[in-house]
Amino acid sequence: MRPKDKNPLSFVRLNRQETRAFEFEGRVCNGSYTWKIENYRQRRQDAISGIATALHSPAFYTSLYGYKLCLRINLNGVDSGVGRYIALFVHMMQGDYDSILEWPFTGRITLAILDQSEGTEFRQHVSETLIAKPSLQAFQRPTAPRNYKGYGYVEFAPIEHIRDPQYIKNNTMLARIQIDH
Repeated sequence: MRPKDKNPLSFVRLNRQETRAFEFEGRVCNGSYTWKIENYRQRRQDAISGIATALHSPAFYTSLYGYKLCLRINLNGVDSGVGRYIALFVHMMQGDYDSILEWPFTGRITLAILDQSEGTEFRQHVSETLIAKPSLQAFQRPTAPRNYKGYGYVEFAPIEHIRDPQYIKNNTMLARIQIDH
């Protein structure tokens, strides 16, 4: 008899269950999603060396039947911020309910890199709020799985500031998005 972990069908079943779990988590986030970026130091080094200059979060929805989005982070910056600032953007994605949603997307979006200090009363998250601009391509109904154009900040947070231990804990950064629409 073959052990379960050697059975390729068990592996496929597990991957499908994990995918469903991620999809469910993204559906029930109610417009507030926290992205756990693990292995920060290696990912930052990959960004510096050009191996992977951008990371994309798992997809999430603004509500159970809402808009589908993801975050993009450039740990070594982009454009004028290369080597000096972390860049953070939001991208609209094709979702299951696009046909019943109002387009373009409108609303207020708050992006943050979370302070993971022990004392909650002293935390200082790096945070910026933007208002969706319906005239921009970034907020139009996606015609591809993920809109090529995102919207956010080229100079979101100074890299030197984010290196502080309160933002990178156990080699992990937490980025959050809050959507009000």
